[in-house]
Amino acid sequence: MDDDALFERLAAASDPSVLPLGTTPVDLKDKIHASLMSRQEDDRAFETLAAATPEQSAPPSLKSRTYSALMAREAESGPLLGLAAVKSGGRRLCVFEELVRIAPVGEKKGFNYCRICHARVLAEHMDSAPIYWPGCPYVGFQRR
Repeated sequence: MDDDALFERLAAASDPSVLPLGTTPVDLKDKIHASLMSRQEDDRAFETLAAATPEQSAPPSLKSRTYSALMAREAESGPLLGLAAVKSGGRRLCVFEELVRIAPVGEKKGFNYCRICHARVLAEHMDSAPIYWPGCPYVGFQRR
């Protein structure tokens, strides 16, 4: 479909009650065309701006807060996987999760142990938190 046919279809489908009196399909076509061209120019301007801006990643504290929020929302939707299931799925457990997993008291099914861990608190408030535990998801967000 060529541009003229497209604009004619758009003009014909427009609700005439919202148009000023005396607006012809040609007037409407011109307005639609001008609007589309303006948007294309805006797109080009933003693409140029984006290309000239160096890529930056989000700060570690923002990544940590985002991860915490996602985990909290996941916990609201239903129980989380148990530690044994997480480990058998290939994810490494942090030091504290591993202790809970092997402790004789047993784990609380579906509990997010990161919610009570000091590493989470540090990571959410510092961009270079002094946390180094293997398997801790918050360590992966830190700048090293």
